[in-house]
Amino acid sequence: MLAAFRFMVVALEGALALPIKVLHFLTYSVMLNPRLGPLRHLFTIAFFYAVFAVLLVYVVAPIRGLAGDIWNGEKLRYDSERWLGTAIYDRKGHFVGTFDARLDSQRDVNYTGVPIEDPATGYVANPDHKSIPVKVVPEWYWRCLVYHEDRRLGTWLNPFGIDLLGVLKIPFSTIERSIRARSLHFGVGGSTLPMQLARIVRKTPPRLDESVLEKIDRKLSEWWLAPVIYRALTKDGNMRPLKEWAANHLWLAQRAGGGDLYGVEMAARVIFAKPASALSIAEQFVLASAVNRPIILLEGSERLNDVRIDRWRYVVDVRARKCASALIRDSETQKEVWFELTRIAHGPPDPKVRPELERTLERYGPRLAMRARANPALRANILIPAARYGAREEMKAEYGHGWRQYVRGVELTFDVTENRRFRDAVIKRLAKLQERWAAQIDPDFSLDVGAVRSGAGPRKMVPDVTIVAANARGEIVRYFEATETAPYFGSPSARNTETGGYEPERESRAIASIGKMIAAIVIANEGRDTLDTLYVDDQAPERGLESCRRGGKLRRGRKARVAFACSLNRPIEWRLAKFSQRRLGRLAQRLGFNMPPAPSPAERTPPSTAIVRGMITASPRKVHQLAGLVLASLTGRSRAPVPLPSLIRSWDRSELTNKDRANGDGDGDKGPRSEGATSDLVPARFIRPRARKMLAAFLSRPLCYQYRGRRHGTLKRLARWCAERRRDIRLHFAKTGTQVTRDPDATVDAWIAGGIQFANGAAYSYVVLVGTGNSQRPWARKLHAAQVAAPLLEVLLEDLAKKARKRPAGAKRSARPERPAHSKRPARPKRPAVAAARPGRT
Repeated sequence: MLAAFRFMVVALEGALALPIKVLHFLTYSVMLNPRLGPLRHLFTIAFFYAVFAVLLVYVVAPIRGLAGDIWNGEKLRYDSERWLGTAIYDRKGHFVGTFDARLDSQRDVNYTGVPIEDPATGYVANPDHKSIPVKVVPEWYWRCLVYHEDRRLGTWLNPFGIDLLGVLKIPFSTIERSIRARSLHFGVGGSTLPMQLARIVRKTPPRLDESVLEKIDRKLSEWWLAPVIYRALTKDGNMRPLKEWAANHLWLAQRAGGGDLYGVEMAARVIFAKPASALSIAEQFVLASAVNRPIILLEGSERLNDVRIDRWRYVVDVRARKCASALIRDSETQKEVWFELTRIAHGPPDPKVRPELERTLERYGPRLAMRARANPALRANILIPAARYGAREEMKAEYGHGWRQYVRGVELTFDVTENRRFRDAVIKRLAKLQERWAAQIDPDFSLDVGAVRSGAGPRKMVPDVTIVAANARGEIVRYFEATETAPYFGSPSARNTETGGYEPERESRAIASIGKMIAAIVIANEGRDTLDTLYVDDQAPERGLESCRRGGKLRRGRKARVAFACSLNRPIEWRLAKFSQRRLGRLAQRLGFNMPPAPSPAERTPPSTAIVRGMITASPRKVHQLAGLVLASLTGRSRAPVPLPSLIRSWDRSELTNKDRANGDGDGDKGPRSEGATSDLVPARFIRPRARKMLAAFLSRPLCYQYRGRRHGTLKRLARWCAERRRDIRLHFAKTGTQVTRDPDATVDAWIAGGIQFANGAAYSYVVLVGTGNSQRPWARKLHAAQVAAPLLEVLLEDLAKKARKRPAGAKRSARPERPAHSKRPARPKRPAVAAARPGRT
């Protein structure tokens, strides 16, 4: 026992004495040995550098990692979240692009090229890049990446994100490069994956024109940040976060139409036109080999093109082939990968787009088409210029400002090519309307969207122009908006600036005579009226009671068909006043509309007046849902819930969403699910079966009414779209409305809402709006829905008719409505909103 103790003491003494003896030897036999001459100085530098490397890797790195994770770990995780982009897919699941960084960001977005510091909080927002997050990191990509960039990751030589051998290699590579270049060149080597991620964080990739001091400063910065990244991404031995960062944030391609490509998913979509999950082993090797050798996507000068091809072949034929040789053990698999790499190397690295989308890019953005093929954000800007804003508002309504934590991608409800063609047709019609009504349009406004966007002529504003159609499932099939505020989803003033959610009770946009659709439902439900029932009009003209004349002083009876065809306020208001005001108010609120505010209960506007004159308020999306509710009832879908119309067919939700749902909690930044939180509207709860025939008759009159061979009605311009006159249309109803100020000639909003069902059963609801929504800012004088909204609706109807003809022959048809009823598709409900009372006019 004593002998063992003596041995342990001697061993301990030897272990303690060994460093001292080594230091003594190096000091007196090497560093201070005059016989070595100038070499002793070189040995001294090498010794201290080796000590520095050991201390850096085994002392500084772990301490810095622990401390940095406490102070900077959360910021790194937040930055990573901010840099993840949101993918957009079309109805067929094809990749359309990504949201622009200005849209796909939280409030501290930094799209400059330098860090921005907030003096108040000390937070530094590093430059953004956008990448689509992968769900599962491709296994062969990770293996090849580690093989090329960080083979000793997690070993005793690289335990905290800095590679000891890599640090020691720098002096030797410095000497080698300097001798070769015959001038001082700082060496390379030792850039571990955490260090390369540090470059991404700081936006400091190596440059050819770097000076020695700049290179040293960058290397010190990487050594300082890499242990923090490694510690934050590998806690408890879990390597998954580090793998995800390496798959999402490494730079893989350049010359990508104005922006570089980061991450496996983005590069796979652009370079191979497939998701990362579908990449072959060879394609995974190619992308992993592009790290530090980014693929050059677009052609340029002759010299650049040579470099582009040489780079591509070096990545594929050399680096990727090395991975295949070193990592694949099965000989047959290895041969297959080699053959595929040979095939890939023969083709240039051109970005790939689905043929249909490529043709659309060439047609509607010929000057930018080539760049758009390589730049997903630019591609989406061209293909879906308005839907980007609408989809974002829909996601904000669901999750608030923090929607990016819950959504990784969205699949749109419409065909991108068809909708882009429709948009082009609308813009052409708007230009004609501007030319036709220029004298009556406010000089500060213009309907010529194309001219305003191109900057031709004086700078003018464009009023809100919204044209949206949805199918029977509430999926939006046509979407046009002229402004970038997505007014279809509600007025900007009704959006909560803190949460980002939409609050319907704050909506101030009056719906004008569209409110008469609610009046038609109430009257038809009672079951007493017919088209010939007389309503009292105390402002009737002396003659022309069967026409749309108004503005007289006589008290006469006017038929219901005339009142609804011509949208006469006084007769319908007289009829609706006979119903319970309390029930009318409750009905409007159940449908999601806001009654006008009043200074006191005694001064409250009667619900019958508010409904008929359109003083109730709601977003165009809610009005669209009302039209969809009527359509569903008239086409035999009374018990099917009618949702709010949606641009998003399916969501690619993040794991955070699923976890929060399982735990029943959120992150505190989740906004209210405003409209989406209310239940869908079921037509049977609002429209009785016996009311359907009369409701269809009332609401079809603006299109179909004629007297003595002459057409009347607010939509007589579209009389050819009346279902009673066409075999290919089974049902069509529509209601117009024009909102004005106290000046009856000052136009604020022009509305049309309705629904159509074609003979093959295809049914669509729609809403058309032109205006500002602001009673203090009319945009025209003496312009009404029949003059500006009806021509736009005509473009929509022609497009929907073409779409309906493409409906598959075996598609299920809705129940045939009773003539002359019309069909319409539902939308999702919206909570009531508060707005100021405004005078309404048809």
